[in-house]
Amino acid sequence: MTIAAMLAAVMVSFSSCKKDEKPQGGGNTVVTCPDCGQPEDDCTCNDYVQAITIDGNFDDWAAVTPAVATCNPDAKYTALTTLKAYMDDFYVFLYVEFDEDEIVDRAWTPFHVYMNADNSDATGGFGDQWSDANAEFMFETAIFGSDAFTTWDAALFKWWGDVGGSGWLWTEGSVAGFEHSSDDNWGALLGEGSGITMGAGNGNAFEISILKEMVLGAEFAETIGVGVDIQQSWSSVGVLPNAAVTDDNTNGLAPKLVVNLAK
Repeated sequence: MTIAAMLAAVMVSFSSCKKDEKPQGGGNTVVTCPDCGQPEDDCTCNDYVQAITIDGNFDDWAAVTPAVATCNPDAKYTALTTLKAYMDDFYVFLYVEFDEDEIVDRAWTPFHVYMNADNSDATGGFGDQWSDANAEFMFETAIFGSDAFTTWDAALFKWWGDVGGSGWLWTEGSVAGFEHSSDDNWGALLGEGSGITMGAGNGNAFEISILKEMVLGAEFAETIGVGVDIQQSWSSVGVLPNAAVTDDNTNGLAPKLVVNLAK
């Protein structure tokens, strides 16, 4: 199936249910939902209310109970100060705060999200910035562009390296040194602008939504792991979660943030 066909299927599955009519005895007709099979009055398919609105107003975060990571003052990279994450059946929501004094280049400021969607160490990799090298997916685009917050409509990449491996192996052929270009979205599964993510910022904070059904090939567990980084000139200056730099942990690596499905 082509990517276009897969995305079309996603949008169909995410749309509201359409009602069917089933005749009953005595000439009565009961309107039912083809998705859940329930009568119209009992159908709950359209009851979903998005917990977090991505608009740069962060008040709605007070109504949920997110997983939280804060910056260790003795970490190697300290530009990110807070990470919150909340997951429901449809979305992963993220909230980050950053040190404005450390994010001075805002012409194009890379921001990445790394995700262990299946909650398994038997898939994924990238041990460069976290102690658990198990991320199967990475989302990438700029949080700032031309000195203003972007809508963070990110590209989606998958891990192509060895399980538990390290290095920038987020494109097919990267192990063999194949060169990608803008013609193939730099090797991404989905290029920027697909609508898989959305972001909005205000002050020194930014919020993001990730539509789970558009993460191609993902098998989401009820518990996932999430890590984020922010860069200046393509070098990381903030990573969360993080840990103190010690003789035994010279890069200050910590496991990714554990995020449980809200029920």
